[in-house]
Parts: sequence; structure tokens; C-alpha cells
Amino acid sequence: MSFFNFRKIFKLGAEKKKKQYDHVHRDANPEEIWEIVGELGDGAFGKVFKAQNKQTGIFAAAKVIDTKTEDELEDYMVEIDILASCDHHNIVKLLDAFYYESKLWKTIFICVCVCVELERPLTEPQIRVVCKQTLDALQYLHDNKVIHRDLKAGNILLSLDGDVKLADFGVSAKNTKTIQRRDSFIGTPYWMAPEVVMCETSKDRPYDYKADIWSLGVTLIELAQIEPPNHEMNPMRVLLKIAKADPPTLQQPSKWYKTQWFEQRAKPDGEKLEEKKEVVGNGELIKEVSASDISSLETPTEPDEPIPTSPLKEEESIGEKEKPELVEKPSPGKPRYVKKQDSDSGISSSAENSSIDLNLSISSFISKSKEPGTISQQDKKRQKKTLKKTRKFIVDGVEVSVTTSKIITDNDTKSEEMRFLRRQELRELRLLQKEEQRAQQQLSNKLQQQREQIYKRFEQEVTSKKRQYDTEVENMERQQKQTIERLEQEHTERLRDEAKRIKAEQDKELSKFQSTLKNRKKEAVLKECDTSDYVVHVTRAQRGELSQHSFEQEFLQKQQQDLDSALKKIIQQHKHELATIERDCLNNKQQLLRAREAAMWELEERHLQEKHQLHKQQLKDQYFMQRHQLLKRHEKEMEQMHRYNQRLIEEMKNKQTQERTRLPKIQRSDAKTRMAMFKKSLRITTTGVTPELERERVKQFAAQEEKRQKNERHHQHQKHEAQMRDLQTQCDANIRELQQLQNEKCHLLIEHETQKLKELDEEHSAELKDWREKLRPRKKALEEEFARKLQEQEMFFKMSGESACLNPSTQSRISKFYPVPSVHSTGF
Repeated sequence: MSFFNFRKIFKLGAEKKKKQYDHVHRDANPEEIWEIVGELGDGAFGKVFKAQNKQTGIFAAAKVIDTKTEDELEDYMVEIDILASCDHHNIVKLLDAFYYESKLWKTIFICVCVCVELERPLTEPQIRVVCKQTLDALQYLHDNKVIHRDLKAGNILLSLDGDVKLADFGVSAKNTKTIQRRDSFIGTPYWMAPEVVMCETSKDRPYDYKADIWSLGVTLIELAQIEPPNHEMNPMRVLLKIAKADPPTLQQPSKWYKTQWFEQRAKPDGEKLEEKKEVVGNGELIKEVSASDISSLETPTEPDEPIPTSPLKEEESIGEKEKPELVEKPSPGKPRYVKKQDSDSGISSSAENSSIDLNLSISSFISKSKEPGTISQQDKKRQKKTLKKTRKFIVDGVEVSVTTSKIITDNDTKSEEMRFLRRQELRELRLLQKEEQRAQQQLSNKLQQQREQIYKRFEQEVTSKKRQYDTEVENMERQQKQTIERLEQEHTERLRDEAKRIKAEQDKELSKFQSTLKNRKKEAVLKECDTSDYVVHVTRAQRGELSQHSFEQEFLQKQQQDLDSALKKIIQQHKHELATIERDCLNNKQQLLRAREAAMWELEERHLQEKHQLHKQQLKDQYFMQRHQLLKRHEKEMEQMHRYNQRLIEEMKNKQTQERTRLPKIQRSDAKTRMAMFKKSLRITTTGVTPELERERVKQFAAQEEKRQKNERHHQHQKHEAQMRDLQTQCDANIRELQQLQNEKCHLLIEHETQKLKELDEEHSAELKDWREKLRPRKKALEEEFARKLQEQEMFFKMSGESACLNPSTQSRISKFYPVPSVHSTGF
């Protein structure tokens, strides 16, 4: 066995050549260039580290993503290409990118997320700064044919130099044309533009760069209110509201100097927004973000106070005690942000901006399930803990301190848990979107390959059919030419032989005629010799010679005329034979051309049918992919809904268990107190009562108390059952609502598919009708061309037949006057 067979068996051939990318270093160890000095946090697809360049000493955020296959690596190349190609001071800059040991490294300059770092809403001057520089970045992106598609506060960063940086291009689109539109349903629901939302079920109305302007308007509201509009709603309902309702506005417009300034940001035109640059400097914002933090946790040691009727009232009373001018006191309903690493930029921020993770409005259920007056002693103790954070920075030479205080409760812990779970859900959503994008791209490539293959096959069939008929026409013309040449040769030989035969016969007749003339002359001489007159004899002899010569010339002329007549007859027969053959050849050739054109027309019609069937099947494949992806999203949403409902039920069960456990203790303590008070009242109010009567009254009171406690336990049990029923009813209602929304989307997608298939059939019918209408004049033109060729041939042979041959005996080739028509001379 040869070595090559061994290579085939053990697959020792060369590995598949890896695709090379312009901005990614392959097989180069990034740790030889960058040194990991710390961990910044977790992103949606990998960890983010703080790295230092070993040569230059600069610090950067290095995001490390596990990328096991080349297809997964291809998913991140759009973002890397955009970051590497964009050179703008308001867009994060890519420093390096490596692919080493199935890990993708991306390094950029370290930035911070403004809204997450401050943990409070921005002021209007600060929002103006962010808006202006974000518009500069968007204008640059749109001029370079890039649509961001995921603009939100979590992706707006602040560099250490004070520049606003736009980050996270993981779902951005790099177009090839300025007017190119997109139809991908991608992004975060609360920031999506209506035209992007509509692409979930319909691809008929794609969107362009103006979708980023809508997201910017929502982001400005988020900067002003910490949360985006409709954050308390279910994402599915948010998508419906975005598509049908008016653009969102501020919750309290009176708090802002120019409310219209925010609303104008939701209008889809970035260039018009750029004209309004009424912004202030961002020096104060930079100093506040980069200021040093001093955090303290205060826990008073005084005895517990009575349980308040509501934690909100206690917090308000605590907040009223602090009255510094620059102290910020957020309400307890606002979520507390935790510093985390941004998913795509490696910056200090809450992972993926916790506010975007509100996939389901479960917090509303939790708040509804809480009732005043049911807070435990442990909750009361936790409410007495206050977290204070003081930021100190210098503005115009004056030290300014901003203090924020927050009361720590169990709600904060639960909010952090919910935020963590929502980050996990957002990560699942982003992974699902990545898979959908990859599947859509693979399907698009497959469909494009199918179209190229069928068009190539069409071209090959047309070329093959033309070559087949052209070969038949060439063979026919070759046979015709050979037949004409053979007939010409036979005609030439026949003409020569016939001329020789006639010449020989005429020579014999001439000799015979001459001998006859000589005999006549001799007889005449003998008769005239008897006469005596010599002069008369000589004169008659001369006359006889002249008469004999004239007879001989007449005989020769007659022979020549007979020869010419015979040759002309042969030539005319040959011409007629040639004309018949040429006419038959032309008819056969035209029949062949008719068959060729008929075959081409049949091929064109079949190609139209096959192309229509291909487009129809491809459309079905596309909608099948959309339905499959939509069902996967629905399954994920339903799974998340069930998890939330299960979590609510577990929280309700835990709460009820705590209440059931706490109730006997409260009842025992209450019973002791009430019994002591009853005995005391007996001693005060009654006199002269015997001990037996007193014991009887105490026994009756104890029985009443036991009955009352039993009623309380029964009432608590009924209340718990009612709460559980209400919660279960609410959970079932949420499930039904989600199912209804999902069913509506599925029905809408099916309706769009049916409509598109109907439109495709109508387009095919119109195209086929138009083709058939254009076929009639093509057939007519072909027949007119054939008739013209036949008429030209008949005229040619008619003129040739009427022409006279001056010297037929010298004609050696007649066919040179009759050109053989070819396929090129017919115009086909």
C-alpha cells in the first residue's frame, strides 16, 4: 500500500486553511503583549480584565470570549471591523484583537458608564453634553454606513479624558450602500424603534439609520429618569405599545427647563438635531464621575422602635433629617445600581445595564403581594441600616461634596437578586439573537447559492440547446455544400461528355455532308465538260464552289446551334435541379430554426416556472426559519415567565410560612398580656368575688382566647389560601396574556407569509403573461424573415434562369453563380 493511501485512511492530509482577518492576530499569544492586572467584571459573552501593555505601559480593558469554532469567530468580526475602522473621538477605539487557543481577545481604552457610576439621574446640562457628543458619534457612524441598533445608556461611556464614548457594536450593521435598509429584528425591546419592532413578523418595511435616533430619544429619557420608558411592563406588551402608541415622554415634564428639547430627540433626523448645540461644558460631570467615593454603613444601636405602617414613611422621615444642598436622596423605590463590567466595552458598569433586563414585570406582583403592617422584626432592623456615599471633587477651586444615602432593606437584596437573574436572561436573549443572526446568514448564503446554481444551470441549458441546433445546421450546410459540389462536378463532366459526343456526331455529319457536296460538284463538272464553251464552264465552276462553301457554312452554323441548344437544355436542367435542392435545403434549414426557436421558447417558459418555484420555496424556507426562531423566542419567554411565576409562588410560600411560624409566638405573647390584663381588671372592677367564681371567669376568658386564636389561625389560613389563589390567578393570567400575544404574532407571521406567496404568484402570472404577449411578435418576425429569405432565393433563381449563356460550350462551372445560404446569412 502506498503512502498516499495511508494519508487517506488516517486523514493525514493538510488541514483546512483558516480564514485570515485584517484586524485579528492569529496564533499570537496576547499575554506576551498584555499583562492581566485585575478583573473588571463579567460581560454578556465573557469576562473583562484590566490589562497593561508591557511595552507602552498603557492600561486597557481586555474582554476574553470563548470562541470554539470559526463560525462563532465570524459573528464577532463585524464589531471588530467597525471598531477598527472608526476613528472618532466619541467612539471607543480598538487597540488589539487576538485569536489564540480558541479565545478571542479584544482590548480597548478603559472607560466608565456615567449613569451607573453616579447611581442617580443626570441633570439637564449634563444630558445636553451626553446628547451632543452622542449625536456626533451617530453622525459619523451613519456617514460611514453603520447602524448601531443597540443604543442605550449602558452603551454610552465616559473616558478618563472626559469624552463621551459610544460602545457595544455587537449587533450593529455595516452597510455597503448609503440607502441600504435592514430587516433584522434585533436589539433591546425598551429602546427599539417601531420600524424595528415591526420586523419581528414582517420584513416588508425594513429600517435604516433613523432607528438609532429613536433609541437616542429613549436613552435621553433614561438618563433623566434612570429607567427607560415602560420599564415596568412586560417586554411583549412594550413591543406592542411601541408599535401602536405615541412616542414616549418624560414622566414629570414640569421638572425640566425645556421639555420639548427631549421630545425632539425622538424625531428621526440626526442632522436636524445636530443644529441645536445648546450644551454646556462637561468638566463638572467628569470630576464627579472620577471623584473618590467614601461609603459608610450606619446601624443605630438604640432599641427597636414600633413597626411603621410603611417602609416608605420611615425612609421619608429619615431623608428629611439630611438637608445639605448637594446631598442626593433617591427614593427607596429606585433600584440600587451595582458596579459591574459592561458586556462589550470592558468598562465599569452594571452588566448590560440592569434596567434593560426587565424582561417581565414581576416587581409589580411582588409590590402587590406586600401588605402594610406585615414587616418582621428582622426587616425593621434592616431598615435602620443606612448606606451613605460621599463624592468629593473640586469645581473652580471649590471643593464640592455630593452625598447620597440609601436605606438598606430586604427589597434591595431582592432587587439585586432580580437584577442578577435578569442579567442572566439578557445573556440568554443575546445568545439567542446571535444564533438567529448566524442561522439567518447561513440561510441567506444557502439561498444565494441556490439562485446562482439555478441561473448557471439555465445558462448551460440554453448554451447546450443552441450548440445542439447550431451543430445540426452546420451539418446540414456542410452536406448541402458537399451535394452542390458533387452535382457541379457531375454536371461539368456530363456537359463535357455530351459536348464531345455531339461534336463527334457533328463531325461525322459534316464529313458526310462535305462528301455529298463533292459528289455533286463532280457530277456538275462532268455535265459541263460536254459543253464546248470553256468560258461558260469556268464561270459555272466558280459559282458551284461558292455555293458549296455557303452550304458548308450554313451546315456548320446549324450544327453549332444544335450544340448550343443541347448544352443549354442540360444547363437549364442543372439549374432547375440546383434550385430544387437549394429550396429544399432552405426549407429544411428554416424548419430546423423553427424547432430551435420553439425549443428556446419552451426552455424560457420552463425556466420562468422553475425560477418561480425556487423563489416560492425560498420564501417558504425564510418564513419557516422565522417561525422556528419565533417559536424558540416564545419558548424562552414562556420558560422565563414560568420561572418568574415559580419564584413568586416560592416567595409567597416563604412569606406565609414565616407568618404561620410567627403567629403562635405572637398569640402566646398576646395571650399572656391579655390574661394578665384580664386578671388585673377582675381585681379592680369586682369585689367580693369568690376564688371559685374568679377561676371560672378566668377559665371562660381562656376558652374565649383559645377560640379567638383559633379564629385568627383560621382567618390567616383563609387569607393565605386567598393570597395563593390570587397569585395563581395572576400567574395564569400572565401566562394566558403571553400566549395570546405569541399566538397573535404567529398568526400575523402566517398572514404575511400567505400574502407574500400570493403576491409572488401574481407577479409570476403577470411575468408569464407579459412573456407570452411578447412571444407573438417574435414568432411573427421569425416567419417574416423566413418568407423574405424564400422570396430572395426565388428571385435569384428566376433571374438566373432568364439569363442567357453566350457560349454554353465554354461554360465549365455553373454553380458559381448560385451562392449557398448559410446560417449567418439568414440572420439566426
